[in-house]
Amino acid sequence: MTTATPLLRNKLFWVGLLYFAEGFPLGVFYEIFPVYFRQQGVELRQIGVLSLLGLAWTLKFLWAPAIDYWRHHRRWMAAVDVGMGIVMIHFAMQAGFGPSVWVAIGLFTMLSATNDIAIDGYTIELLDKHEYGLANGVRIGFYRVGMLFAGVVLMLSGWFGWTWAYLRASVIFFGLAVVS
Repeated sequence: MTTATPLLRNKLFWVGLLYFAEGFPLGVFYEIFPVYFRQQGVELRQIGVLSLLGLAWTLKFLWAPAIDYWRHHRRWMAAVDVGMGIVMIHFAMQAGFGPSVWVAIGLFTMLSATNDIAIDGYTIELLDKHEYGLANGVRIGFYRVGMLFAGVVLMLSGWFGWTWAYLRASVIFFGLAVVS
């Protein structure tokens, strides 16, 4: 008879939480930002150009070796989560669409891509080879939950306003930093 592993000592629990943290920023980028900017009167063409800032996720292979070389994946995760939380506070205080918005979104995507690298590296170190199959299902599932949770924040913005939504997103990012 095997005994159940306490939740906080269960590797799959942490894998799920980390991949929620990986999916949430992508949801913010693809679900929250376009709706916010459209409501601010930003032209669809400019919103479409914003998608170019998402290239950070495609190009993360360029700096992934540096992150892996220096290790300390949990520190990287915590630092970039704090950074993304600060960007959300910037959006909570920001009105309109100007150059600082482009910089903030570019920074946000770079931080998120770096978070992906650190989470993937940490997960590989955390798991034993025989745990990869089940963990992969947990990873994919919770990544999607993180993306969908950005939609919940978007829904709440309709009831409480954008400032409130961005501040709540920052709280989520700061909470994820603590978890890291």
